[in-house]
Amino acid sequence: MSIKYSFSRLNSFDACPRQYKFAYIEKAQVEKPVSVEAFMGASVHHALEKLYRFKDSGKIMPVEDFIKVYLERWEGPDKASIKVTVEGMAVEDYIANGEKALRKYYEKYHPFDEGEIIGLEHFINFPLDPEGRYAITGKIDKIVKRPDGVLEIVDYKTSRSLITQPILDDDTQMGLYQAGVNTQWPQFDQVELKQVFLVKDIEMKTVMPPDKIDEIKYRAFQKILEIERAIKEDDFKPKESKLCDYCVFFSLCPAKRHFLALKDDSEEPFDAAAGKELAERYLQLIQQRKTIDSELDALKDDILKYCEAADLAKLEGDSGYIKLTIYKGEEFPSATKDPAAFLEMSELARRAKLDECFKLDVNALYKELYLKEKLPPDLRERLSKFVIEKKQSRFTTSYKIKDGED
Repeated sequence: MSIKYSFSRLNSFDACPRQYKFAYIEKAQVEKPVSVEAFMGASVHHALEKLYRFKDSGKIMPVEDFIKVYLERWEGPDKASIKVTVEGMAVEDYIANGEKALRKYYEKYHPFDEGEIIGLEHFINFPLDPEGRYAITGKIDKIVKRPDGVLEIVDYKTSRSLITQPILDDDTQMGLYQAGVNTQWPQFDQVELKQVFLVKDIEMKTVMPPDKIDEIKYRAFQKILEIERAIKEDDFKPKESKLCDYCVFFSLCPAKRHFLALKDDSEEPFDAAAGKELAERYLQLIQQRKTIDSELDALKDDILKYCEAADLAKLEGDSGYIKLTIYKGEEFPSATKDPAAFLEMSELARRAKLDECFKLDVNALYKELYLKEKLPPDLRERLSKFVIEKKQSRFTTSYKIKDGED
């Protein structure tokens, strides 16, 4: 039985591991107001699904009936719990914006003959690894076989912001959609991905080659391994961002509870003022240490340059001496130093099934496998081109014992 993950679950963990634990593991019971953006999105998607199901039955829904389907969703019991967070905006503004977007869509795409409808709100479920331990699930807004034979995967967006083309070309969700479609219908060798930004009245398209799909599947697999490790080790650290203000688990979050206790004088089982005092003392000492560390780093650099220029390995002082050792080392490039090389190395590791053991740790790969010659010769040879030299130094200090000291 596969362990199933959706893109939204992966995205939730990426946004904040602690939020993921609240939502998917602890299933914390909190009040969950419906955001107006999410409600508008659901209402628009519902209307578009009805429109194309009508079309699939051989009929074209009149525009006013189409808008009526959309507006009826806003009159349901959930309307009272809809939350608006944008200052100066009301629910009625979002209703009007959605209606305007749908009317423009209707006019632009009528009579909705883009091609043969293959799926609406289509469910996908496919394995990520050969053993089938992990699977990706999801729901695609629309799948159409165009007259030119291309299978088009369509995703509707109701956000006011527009992404860039490079972001779409590397979009994980769209790539996983295509992977699911490829699994269900392998006979379609031409697939195009399209996102329709309804509010902006703009559509964007991309084509992902097989190696890009493999890369996206690999990224998703790595993220799942990261989540599985977090579950095993119960390691779900809060990840604070501007999204925290909209999180329904704000009052439960260990990164926010002390802030709330100080602000609201809530009845927490701890002394909030004592915690504030401890934090302030620690912050001041850390600031002092940062200043000292900065001075030490600069002084080390000066000592290194001085010793190299004078060919010295030891410096004497009144209170002791510093012994300097300079040597050359090797390492693999990290993701920040050389993203392209890191990605290529990750792919080599994946093909060698090394990614089962770790989320590519270049230090572990170099020290534990490459340096100790535990890798197959051909893989070791291919990885050797990534080895880079680095200059290293080690300072050893010794203090003189003053008279009268033990």
